[in-house]
Order: sequence, then C-alpha cells, then structure tokens
Amino acid sequence: FMKEEMAQREAAELRRGHRKPRSPHGWGLLVALWLLAFYEPVVTEGHLRRKNLEFIFIRFSAWEFAGCDKLWAGLVTTLCHHVRQHFGALPLSVFHVLGSRPRFASGHSQREWILKRGTCLRLWGLLLVLGVGIAILLVALLVPGIKDHHALKVVGSAVASLSGSSLVLGALSILKNFVVSEKKKIERLTNSDRFAGQLGFMSKIRDEVDVLVDYLAFMEVFERRRLRVVLEITSLDLCYPEKVAGVFNAMATLLSDANAPFIFLLAVDPSVIVPCLEQTGCMKGLADNGYLYLNRAVTLPFSIPEMGARSRLRSVAAAVRTREDLMRLIIAGNA
Repeated sequence: FMKEEMAQREAAELRRGHRKPRSPHGWGLLVALWLLAFYEPVVTEGHLRRKNLEFIFIRFSAWEFAGCDKLWAGLVTTLCHHVRQHFGALPLSVFHVLGSRPRFASGHSQREWILKRGTCLRLWGLLLVLGVGIAILLVALLVPGIKDHHALKVVGSAVASLSGSSLVLGALSILKNFVVSEKKKIERLTNSDRFAGQLGFMSKIRDEVDVLVDYLAFMEVFERRRLRVVLEITSLDLCYPEKVAGVFNAMATLLSDANAPFIFLLAVDPSVIVPCLEQTGCMKGLADNGYLYLNRAVTLPFSIPEMGARSRLRSVAAAVRTREDLMRLIIAGNA
C-alpha cells in the first residue's frame, strides 16, 4: 500500500512540473558524491511544498538492549546504523569530511545547488602545486646539466609531498569514517569509563545526531523528495525504570531540533511505564505525576482497547487456519 501511494505521489509531482526523484545507488551514487564534494544544498520553497514522501521505518526493541548500561545509546546507534545502511556507507563518509549543512533559499529562488567556490579553489590550488612539484622533480631528475643540482630535487620533492599529503589526509579521513561507523563511535564513547561520566559525552552524541540530521536534509534535496525516519519503539515496559527514563531523554534529544525528520511510534502500557518514571528523578517539577510527564513527552497519544475473549478466539482461529493453509502449500510444493 505504501509503495503504491509513493508511486502516485511521484506521478503527481511530475505532473506539477517537478523533476523525477533519484536514488544514491548505481549511477546516482556518482552524482551524489560529486554534489557532496563540490556543491552546497539549498532548501527552496518548492522543496518544502513537495508532497512526495519517503518513510524509513526502523524497529527498536528495547528488550534487546536491556542488558546495556545505557539503553538510550542503543536507540541512537540503531538509528545511525539503519540510516547508514539505507543510503550506503560511502556517501555518509564523504559527508562527514566534505559535506555542507543545507541552507535556506533567500526570496523565491528555486536554485537547489550552489557551487562551493572555496573548496574548488583549494582543490585546484593543491593540484596546481602538486603538478609544479612533480614537474620540478622530473626536470631535476631527467634534464641533462641539471641532474647535479641537489637543491632542485629537494625543492621538487618537498612541494610535491606537501601538496600530495593534504590530498592523502582527506582521503584517509573519508576512509576512516567509512570503516568506523557512527554506531561504533557511540559504542566506544559508551564503553569508555573515563569519558562516560563527563559533560562532553552528551555533546559528542549530540554532534553525531546533528551530522545525521544535516545528512538527511542533504539527501532530501538530492533525492527530490521529503524524508521521514519513523522509529518504532517496543518492549520498553519490560526494562528497568532508570533505563525507561533514559529512552525518553534520548527521544527528547533527537527531537530538540525543529527540523529533525524523526517520528517516534511508542508502543507501551501506561500502567507499567508511569510507575517506572515516577521511581526515577525525571519527575522533579511535575509533582511526581508520571501521566503528566507522559502527556508532555507524547504529542499524539491514543489507546487500543483491550481485546475481548471472542476477538481473541477469532484471532487464534485465523492464525491456525493460515498455518494449515501454509502447510498444505508446502506439502503440495514438495510433492
């Protein structure tokens, strides 16, 4: 159903004169890397009016991370891992080194990409200096009558090495971010006893989240569609009280940016979660009222009524019938 709806929205965007959405895979990967390196994305008014949405669904079962000291760190690492997996590791690694934070267009401009003149000038300057250094070195090594000038060889080698080392350092930075993912960075910070108790710990986590938000904004402009990351949080009512409060703090951290494209679906039993929250220190200033805290943390609360006995029997009968039909298909296929 979601795929059909997305296809209809893409067709509607094309009818309104918008260009066709694209993907950072295949040939689109080369285009994405080129834009990452040399162009700065611009969020235009036309982009904000796009109706074509892509939802990235991420399932987070809190019970799987219940044994961790910091359950909320598991939520952030799961988010980073799935975003990296969805778009590919290479574009995100290049964005860490060369990417730019998207800017908002001034006036009614519809220009979505602006050339990064500073980056281009630095790159051409390094290539020019590298070429000059290599030329001096070749002249000092090959031209008769100049081979004996040791100083010329030293100058050519130094110029070529200095300019080449800058390019190599940039490539190594991209390779480092490609090998060491955001998930591994956060796990290292979490496992560090020396750093985990400092105020800078949350700042480092926040920096990783900010980079992720900027990257998603870049991919929105590149793909010519709006992106929404939907995190489905389940089994939170099976965890310890202090870890439950930590997940709510992580949600508040991720949603602190008004432009963050995150949507949380929290499936919990309030009668279990509220006592957990009231046992922690996050209730100070709210008269120890867990329901008040929950109402402030959840934007659109709704409840599903408890299933009656007759409905449960119907569900069990439907599940058994589906299983029997599946077994008949398997037996017929093996025959």
